[in-house]
Amino acid sequence: MLTITVSKEEMRSMVRISHMKLDVELEMLKEAYLTDLSMSGVNTIPTGDMLSLAALRLYLRWQMNYNGEADRYRQSYEAAKIAMSLASEYKGEEVTP
Repeated sequence: MLTITVSKEEMRSMVRISHMKLDVELEMLKEAYLTDLSMSGVNTIPTGDMLSLAALRLYLRWQMNYNGEADRYRQSYEAAKIAMSLASEYKGEEVTP
């Protein structure tokens, strides 16, 4: 099962909210994000990986229509997802220098 280490506080920061009213929704969106990556061929997320965190931020902003720019965030997320699905680091393959 695909996992990412990110706190609720970090997810709130990604969508620039300070209250806890959307914590359950943010957790559900995180799970949907991981499922979407998994269906795209991403099998692992390296610990502390910044691209996966950036992609999560884009996904959350897309789903929440952040600043009314959902389409912009969707396009950016899709590009990041494609890059991740093609990279051996995310397929769980050995990376040779």
